[in-house]
Amino acid sequence: MIARLRGILAEKHPDWILVDVAGVGYRVFIPLSTYETLPLEGEAVQIVTVTVVREDAFHLYGFASKDERELFLSLNQVTGIGAKLALATLSAMSPATFADAINRADLTTLCRISGIGRRLAQRLAVELKDRLPNFGGVMPSSSQESVAPIPASATMREELFSALLNLGYKKPQVEQVLSRLGEVSNISEGLRTALRLLSPG
Repeated sequence: MIARLRGILAEKHPDWILVDVAGVGYRVFIPLSTYETLPLEGEAVQIVTVTVVREDAFHLYGFASKDERELFLSLNQVTGIGAKLALATLSAMSPATFADAINRADLTTLCRISGIGRRLAQRLAVELKDRLPNFGGVMPSSSQESVAPIPASATMREELFSALLNLGYKKPQVEQVLSRLGEVSNISEGLRTALRLLSPG
């Protein structure tokens, strides 16, 4: 099992990164919370990982913190929750916020996660109550220098379109929300704004 990677960040996207470790490139799927902590491409990076091996696939999932990894593992123990939905959960809220929603059985908050309806939210609240670790708090935000808002470029919209589809949203939903997207500073902010527009309530 690959539990950690340290190398050069060769590529980064809102939903996956490519880490060059001694000449070997590892494609690692990530949540938005991890994306926001990443350095610039070409710089050194270290992430904790989970290896998922299936008959037809060998996938790596990477996280900026152990809290993220622990929540990912906990979610995968719940029937009906796979890796994709676990990443969508981490992209929508921090481990601490999710744990708080579980402990309070806050179904409204849980249903804001793409792919989680009321029935699945109820199952999560029952199966994970009192089973989640004591998460440290909100994930750190990106350390990159802030820039002035600019209209989302065609390249940025393509990245956002791909990331939102991978988070489980349908093509018509994504097209509609991107048509409403105004000025954003970067992909991270654009994805956050799109997720707010897509969230019910």
